[in-house]
Amino acid sequence: MYFNLRKRLFWVLPCLLLLISCDSEETHQKTKGLQPPFDLSDIQDRVEKPFTANFKCKETPEPIHDLHFNSMYSKASKNSSEVDQEAYAKYLRDTENIKILESQLTVMGNRYLMSWPHRIEIAQCMLNWMDDWAIADGFMGEANHMGEFVRKWALASISLAFLQIRSEENLDEDQKIRVKDWIHRLTAQVIADFSRKPEINSRNNNHMYWAVWGVANGAVVNNDQEQFNWAMKQAKRAISHIQMDGTLPTELIRGKKAYNYHHYAAIPLFYLAQIAQANGINLYKENDHGLQRLAKRLLLNIDDQSYFQTLTGKKQDLTRTITYSNLVWLVPYYKEYKDPDALKLLRQFHPVRHSRVGGNAVFLYGKTKSYEND
Repeated sequence: MYFNLRKRLFWVLPCLLLLISCDSEETHQKTKGLQPPFDLSDIQDRVEKPFTANFKCKETPEPIHDLHFNSMYSKASKNSSEVDQEAYAKYLRDTENIKILESQLTVMGNRYLMSWPHRIEIAQCMLNWMDDWAIADGFMGEANHMGEFVRKWALASISLAFLQIRSEENLDEDQKIRVKDWIHRLTAQVIADFSRKPEINSRNNNHMYWAVWGVANGAVVNNDQEQFNWAMKQAKRAISHIQMDGTLPTELIRGKKAYNYHHYAAIPLFYLAQIAQANGINLYKENDHGLQRLAKRLLLNIDDQSYFQTLTGKKQDLTRTITYSNLVWLVPYYKEYKDPDALKLLRQFHPVRHSRVGGNAVFLYGKTKSYEND
């Protein structure tokens, strides 16, 4: 009898364990929380060239608390299309530490993921930098209009940098808690900034789209569903701005820079679709596939911008327009639609990258290595 009982348990226990395992996995799926815009589960397979060089953590750029910056555009330019070189130089000087923070966090984040096994010293350096700014309450002081713009751009870069290293188990937990709290407060501040004065242009053009992109990633860092819901609501509203011809009215008013700013606006819009998709929301279908119309309009005018010239009455200024950073929106677009015109540009400008989408976009969001075999 004892033997028969043992024999039965021998067959029953694995089945019970299997049921428990399946139930636990299902529970985990329901409770795993908000997902980042990129999937790092197969990241090793996407490494084109592993990072093996020596690494030395540089000194943290001095944190900036209050955000009072001037625009790079001439005050006489009503549609912000004429750059004032003196004002631009001053803006670059005043925001230098912020640019270093954004760009270097991005570079380090990509290098950490491109090293195998992952090099903890790189991730710890990133965390040290973010913690230094968190302790100093960086970006959380008073801000003028331009300062609000700088804050929302930084939120995207910082959040994406943190998301690239957050699974590293050997990082200082106290630092991680401080940084997450700082990102949470920074996210809430950007929501507050862009919830005021809804009638002004910056609450309805690319500035708003970038703010929403930053908020979406900040929400994921802290698994804040309320903040994420705000981002998704605003993302749908943003996509509703796309006209039947694929243009954005709030970017057409930029005159000679209209085509340029359509590319710039497309970046956060397409990456919002990416993070939404990772969380079970389809933004590509919004506004009768508005994002696809926007992409088609941009691709149709790569070589000839006469359509935009007709709409604006201005010959288009292509300064910093067709570049590896401005074309970064092509990665999620091609992933969704497999457009051969997009593939041609992705091959030509490989790898497209931008600090405010996390760096090398092909590596983070795309496919294994490059697009050579597509």
